[in-house]
Amino acid sequence: MKAIKWCITDPTWEDVALRTMGSVRTPMDVWVRRDGQRMHFTVTPVFDAKEGAGEAGWAPEMDIEVSSFVQGIDVAQKAGLQKGDIFVSANGRPIHSSSQLLEVIGDSKGAPVTLDYSRHGQQHQVVVTPVRSEADGEKRWVIGVYMGPRLENVKLPFPQAVAESWKENIQNAKLITRLLEGIVERRMSPKSIQGPIRIAQMSGEMAREGPASFILFMAAVSLNLFIVNLLPVPILDGGGILMLLIEMTMRRDLDLKVREAVIRAGLVFLMMVIVFVIYNDISQILPPG
Repeated sequence: MKAIKWCITDPTWEDVALRTMGSVRTPMDVWVRRDGQRMHFTVTPVFDAKEGAGEAGWAPEMDIEVSSFVQGIDVAQKAGLQKGDIFVSANGRPIHSSSQLLEVIGDSKGAPVTLDYSRHGQQHQVVVTPVRSEADGEKRWVIGVYMGPRLENVKLPFPQAVAESWKENIQNAKLITRLLEGIVERRMSPKSIQGPIRIAQMSGEMAREGPASFILFMAAVSLNLFIVNLLPVPILDGGGILMLLIEMTMRRDLDLKVREAVIRAGLVFLMMVIVFVIYNDISQILPPG
């Protein structure tokens, strides 16, 4: 299998995530800098069944903070953790990503975990005892917190803000199209598509994290709908544009019976997709077996 060549110099982590998600079982040529030297590696992402996309096991190092708390699990809150606290270490292991903390908590098997965290520049220590919880049909040890990277809000002049918004939307659009391409090429699972039930659940989670997270999430949903609506599927706007282009090429209108048959086929296809995504949402909520 031919390796995928990186086409971006000094990529951001968003670029890395985009390529990784759409490159399941496809070797990627990656160059890194280590101690001032440029080194080459070949990385082949594996399929992550939970996310339905490629995963290479890497993540950026960043400050991880408490973004919100899980309802019904008050272990962290009772221990004194607050929203905005930055995790420093867990059982002496430095924490620079959410996966590192989740690994320490999982390895504890319910034993007390010593957490060092920073609040307003001052370091504190607390001991928490994870509890067993079942989420998304998977049992795991948790302390009842939602974690996320520490973000810094920067005010930009209006022209620069518009440029950054355009750049971000283009990046997200590439991610969506990459996902659709991966599903068509059978490199990614259709189960990675979220339906109305999961979108409603995620909307609630984002709302609990704050207005900024909720607005960003709804903007992402709107962008998804915009791109999906442009797909060349009859009954969608993209299908209508395609039929207009065909008629322009033929220099005449399509036969009415042909148009009706195409629209019926598009309607059936769309209903099948809707049934699938709703079934997919329900299967992720209900416990296995």
